[in-house]
Amino acid sequence: MKPTALHSSQHSDRQPGHQAEWGASGTEVLRRHGRSFYWAGQLLSGEQLSKAASLYSLCRGIDDLADDALTQSEKVLAQQKLSALDQALAERCPPEGELGPVYLQAQQLLSGEPLALGALRDMIATVQLDLQSVRVSSHRELLQYAYGVAGTVGVMMTCLLHAREPSRALPHAIDLGIAMQLTNIARDVVEDAQLGRVYLPSDGAAGTLAPGALVEGCSESQHRAWRGVCELLTLAERYYTSGWQGLGYLPFRARLAIAVAARVYREIGRQILRRGEQRYWQHRSVVNSALKLRVSAKALVQLMAEAMSHRQPAHDPSLHKGLDICLTHRQQRF
Repeated sequence: MKPTALHSSQHSDRQPGHQAEWGASGTEVLRRHGRSFYWAGQLLSGEQLSKAASLYSLCRGIDDLADDALTQSEKVLAQQKLSALDQALAERCPPEGELGPVYLQAQQLLSGEPLALGALRDMIATVQLDLQSVRVSSHRELLQYAYGVAGTVGVMMTCLLHAREPSRALPHAIDLGIAMQLTNIARDVVEDAQLGRVYLPSDGAAGTLAPGALVEGCSESQHRAWRGVCELLTLAERYYTSGWQGLGYLPFRARLAIAVAARVYREIGRQILRRGEQRYWQHRSVVNSALKLRVSAKALVQLMAEAMSHRQPAHDPSLHKGLDICLTHRQQRF
């Protein structure tokens, strides 16, 4: 599953062999494969967009190592590559071969940001889980996964965009990433099942699901999965709210762009619920250009209205209860 926050979830416009794009322009990769983020990115400054696009390209490439590995031998090779990249980042030693440019891209982008490098390593560790059979057993496990593939992007973006009061900004940034990933999972149940993965937690409304039954269109499994989708989208709202509350820590143009990206992505889930269960299984939910424009305009109006209050709500610690998110320790480790 493609990580979110910057990695548009996940399967949107996936093309096989994306690893070859590691040498391509980050902005071009973002334009082709992350349309919602590219749309919002037009509100960034040139330097901010360049950094965000480079991060998108880096994270997408890492994620594709797992998602493009279909056979067992390919999965073993992908595991070796991801482990080698993680070790290279830990030891600050460029690896040989095709991973060399990836390492250099990460170092050039995140050098001087130990917290961001730590988050990237957390992402690499989490992406490796997708090389195994995925059956999420609990909401805590799901949220930990969502942090690993998308909350980490929030950490890296917070560093790259130079948010003020990072210790206060980071929890909200993590929550926005988690929210987007929950939207991804809710949208891509069938696509993930085709890869042998079930992210809907078995301790939730969906119960225990078999990917094969979802792919084959078993009505009973689909109905339970729909209940799980609705449950996930309800949970995502809590994390979107927290993510929105942290926008005030960002520089002005970054605040506008992230607000638009958050609202457009959130609209995917809202559209899923409006369309209902039957249409969910017929067509993949996409926010068209007209709706994207309306949602973006409303986001900017709301952002401007709230800016007048100068109120910065405290982060709700219950959102991270039970999660392994130890940013201070990771910062000191590098």
